[in-house]
Parts: sequence; structure tokens; C-alpha cells
Amino acid sequence: MHAENHEGHGNSVAAWVSVVVMLVGFLTGALGVLKASVAVTVVGAVIVLIGAVLWPLLAKMGYGDKNPPRPIVYTN
Repeated sequence: MHAENHEGHGNSVAAWVSVVVMLVGFLTGALGVLKASVAVTVVGAVIVLIGAVLWPLLAKMGYGDKNPPRPIVYTN
């Protein structure tokens, strides 16, 4: 068996920051559901959306993966 080379698994600052922000959003939303607070649940959902937008934004700013995966099909 040989080791597979997996390129571009999101090991970048953009990916980690975005995932952490989204995890905080999910935790906030879950606490809002447990406390039956619509406002806290909505805040959690907004934090998750911010994390989702943050990923491509940070990647465009240069904090993304430095070696993105190559396309499978080459077109010329």
C-alpha cells in the first residue's frame, strides 16, 4: 500500500479561521435553541454565514492554500 498525496485539503489560514468562526456560530445557535431564545439562535446563524463568506474573502486576500489542486481535465 502506498500513501496518497492529497493536495489542497484546506490547510490554510483562511480555512482554519473560517471553520473556527463557523464552529462558534454553531455553538451559539445550539445554545440559543437550548435556551429557547430566537435572538441567540439567529445570532448563531449569522455568525455561521459570516464564517462562510470569510473563507473565500481571506483566500482572495492571500491567506488561502498556496498550492491549489490541479484540474483533473486539462483543456487547451
